[in-house]
Amino acid sequence: MANLVPKVSAEQWLATARLTLIEDGIDAVKVDRLAQRIGVTRGGFYHHFADRGDLLERLLADWETNVEFVPTELKPVTAAQALEAIDALVAHLVAEQRYDPRFDMAVRAWAHADPKIDRSVQRSDLRRLAALENVFLALGCDAEESLVRARVFYFHQIGYYATGLEETRQQRVSHLQTYVRILCGEGNLERARKHGRKARA
Repeated sequence: MANLVPKVSAEQWLATARLTLIEDGIDAVKVDRLAQRIGVTRGGFYHHFADRGDLLERLLADWETNVEFVPTELKPVTAAQALEAIDALVAHLVAEQRYDPRFDMAVRAWAHADPKIDRSVQRSDLRRLAALENVFLALGCDAEESLVRARVFYFHQIGYYATGLEETRQQRVSHLQTYVRILCGEGNLERARKHGRKARA
């Protein structure tokens, strides 16, 4: 009896679709091309996916679930927690472990051609901005300043990736504290540090 177990897992198909989207754009994410890239026939694809549309739905869900700009655990309440959250956030973005900027930019490019994807990107942007606002509120900024600083921080970071600027991790790390002072405001940071010292006293 023939072996009915697919040789290529759903995750392998999805990973290949993700890489193809990043490198060649959404128009290249087609079953035949993915099968050729993996080195198998297209038949195995249908063990895991109903059709290309099903694959694209899961590709979008993969991005929504796994591309995490602001780590979900960063929910500071006090100024001291906000300082820790900012340090953790910039380290997270530089490490690019749970946040893959190439995948993020590829989905944004996809959104230009598909209103449904564009709506998903807009919802994601709003969630990310709200999380950043909460960090600045905890830092001690008022509502208006928190809104604007969240936008400046976020648009700066997305723009950094969108321009394709290439730096080594060491170069990025060397600039981090300067970026933090500019994006967060030295006065806000110093006030938060004083509050933290008083809380520990």
